[in-house]
Amino acid sequence: MPTPHRPVAPALLGPREECVLWRPEELGGLELLKATYITHAFAPHSHDGFAIGVIERGVEAFRCRGQMRYAPAGSIVLVNPGEVHTGQGAEEDGWSYRMFYPEPQLLEDTARALTGHTRGVPFFESPVADDPEVAALIRALHASLERPATALERQTRLFAVLSALVARHTRPHPEQRPVGVEHVAVRRARDYLEAHAGENVTLEQLASHVGLSVFHLVRVFRRELGLPPHAYQIELRVRRARELLRQGKPPGEVAAQLGFSDQSHLTREFKRRVGLSPGRYAASAGSFKTRQAVAP
Repeated sequence: MPTPHRPVAPALLGPREECVLWRPEELGGLELLKATYITHAFAPHSHDGFAIGVIERGVEAFRCRGQMRYAPAGSIVLVNPGEVHTGQGAEEDGWSYRMFYPEPQLLEDTARALTGHTRGVPFFESPVADDPEVAALIRALHASLERPATALERQTRLFAVLSALVARHTRPHPEQRPVGVEHVAVRRARDYLEAHAGENVTLEQLASHVGLSVFHLVRVFRRELGLPPHAYQIELRVRRARELLRQGKPPGEVAAQLGFSDQSHLTREFKRRVGLSPGRYAASAGSFKTRQAVAP
C-alpha cells in the first residue's frame, strides 16, 4: 500500500480555527491549504501565482478588483496572479475552504495542451464561480492528498482540475495598456523596493529615484498596484520571508534580514497575509513524496 502523506498537525489560530499547509513533491511542490477561519481577517495582499479553491462551509467575503465579493459554500474562488485581495468571514461562524496555489506557467502549459497553441497566461474572468462539477474535482484532488494514493492519481486529478478551470472559466490575459511615463515610474519604484527589500527606504528616496513628486508617486503607485508603497514593501518582505523559511532559516534571522523591527513584527504581518505564523509555516512547507508499494 502507498504510504499516505501526513501534513503537519493543524495550527491553532484562535477559537475553533485551524490551518494545514503542505507541498506534496508529486505535484512539483505545489502549495495546498486546508483551513477554517472564524475571526481571522487577511490584510490586502497578492500572490505571485494563482489562488484557487472551494468554499466548504460558511461564506468568505473578500475585496478584489475594487469590489466586495462573497463566496458561499460550494462556490469556487479564483484569484489571478498579482491581484490584491483581502479575506474574512461574512458570517459569525467564519468559513472553511480548500485552496491551492499553482504557478502561472502551470496554467499556461495546461492551456497550451488543451488548445494546441500558445495563449499566454490564462485570466480568470470572475473571482467567484458557481460550478459544482469543478468544485467536486478540487475536493477530490485534496482528498487524494489526505489518504493513500499513488503519484499518478494525484497528478491526474490535478490535471483534471486545471483543464476544467481553463476550459470553463478563463480567457487569454487581457491586453496590456500602452506603457506611459507613470507606468514606467511605478515599475522602477517596484524594482527599487525589491532590490532594497531589507532596507529602511524613505518615500523621498523612492520618489527621487523615479523622478516624481512624493504625492504623485503615492497616487499612481496605489492606482497601478492596489497598494501604497509601504504596504507593497511589507507584502514583498512577507513573500521573501516565505522563501527563506522554506530554506530553513529561523524566524528571528529572517526578521532581521528583511528589515522587520523584531520577530514579533514579522509574525504579526506574516499571519495577516499568510494565515499562520512563520514558525508554523516553516514546519508545514516542506516537500513530501508518497512512497510506492513494492509488489511481493
